[in-house]
Amino acid sequence: MAWRGMFLAVFRHRYAAAVMPDRSAKTDSGVLHFVRYTCAMRALGFFAAMLGIGSALVGQDAAAPVLLLLAFTCLGWPVLAWRLSTQSSDPLRAEFRNLTIDTGLAGFWIAMAQFDLLPSALLVAIMAMDRTVAGGWSLTRRSMGVMALVALATAALNGFGFQPRTQFTTMLWCMPFLLCYLLAVGASTRMFADKVRAQKRALEHGSRIDAQTGLATRPQWLALVMAELRRFHRYGAVSSLLMVDIDRFKRINDGAGHLAGDQVIHQVCAILRENLRSADTAGRYGGDEFGVLLPGTGREAALEAAERLRRAVSSRVAVGGVPVTLSIGVAELAPGMEAIEDWTGAADEALYRAKGDGRDCVRA
Repeated sequence: MAWRGMFLAVFRHRYAAAVMPDRSAKTDSGVLHFVRYTCAMRALGFFAAMLGIGSALVGQDAAAPVLLLLAFTCLGWPVLAWRLSTQSSDPLRAEFRNLTIDTGLAGFWIAMAQFDLLPSALLVAIMAMDRTVAGGWSLTRRSMGVMALVALATAALNGFGFQPRTQFTTMLWCMPFLLCYLLAVGASTRMFADKVRAQKRALEHGSRIDAQTGLATRPQWLALVMAELRRFHRYGAVSSLLMVDIDRFKRINDGAGHLAGDQVIHQVCAILRENLRSADTAGRYGGDEFGVLLPGTGREAALEAAERLRRAVSSRVAVGGVPVTLSIGVAELAPGMEAIEDWTGAADEALYRAKGDGRDCVRA
């Protein structure tokens, strides 16, 4: 049951878009993936079922037309179902209809095999699992109801034949039925699980890293600042913050264009990363404002680091031949700072002093 639960969760996560109420999109990639998956599993399942059910019918001396009808059902129906789904104006609705037809056909052949226990049980289990995966318990209940009604009707027309005992030969023919299908399910589960893990990693990365700058996002950076604040109050570890602002950035955007402004941000962030230690963390605090966390760094060392950063940017970044400059505020963590706003506020105040003193400078 554990592998089945994992498969359900992974498949539903991967194809959530495919089973949402909006079923009108003809080219939705999630819908097409869903149709391809169910058609592939249908072809495999019916082929494997043909072996088990066919063996049971041969053991019961079924007539040749019955065996030919079984072969047509198991080999022809998956092809027809594929065409019905892919050529429909609503592939998703057509595929759900095909899934219901599948169970009706399964019920018919279970009754024709006179309820031979092993192939019948395997067919019911696979049909139930696939319907639960594709449409949840609602589709499963409806489909199982269709299967039961068709099986009873067929049994009534067939004289209610009942031979549940499975012959050894039929057991052997059911082995490919069981093994091949479970291997396919396992491979699909692994593939979908890998995709889900990759999507999860991408989402987590996106929540921590700002896409434009490659720096930490504001929430991620503030979380690290908060952790450093707690460490200070517990152990007395010294740390400092830098608040970095690109001077007259609006003028750069208005005069040279937003593309030039984006290039300035990229260049400044690259210099930030180059000039920081592995223990330091730079984050995007606002549009053109950045925060830098310097663990284990006192006021004087933080001032020196800020000055190196300011000089590096003014010497390497320019727009239209005019150097780009930074204003930087420095705040060392002090005992009176109980909340994160106290520390970031002190760094902001220092930044405002730098701007008030003519910009292109460092203040603490």
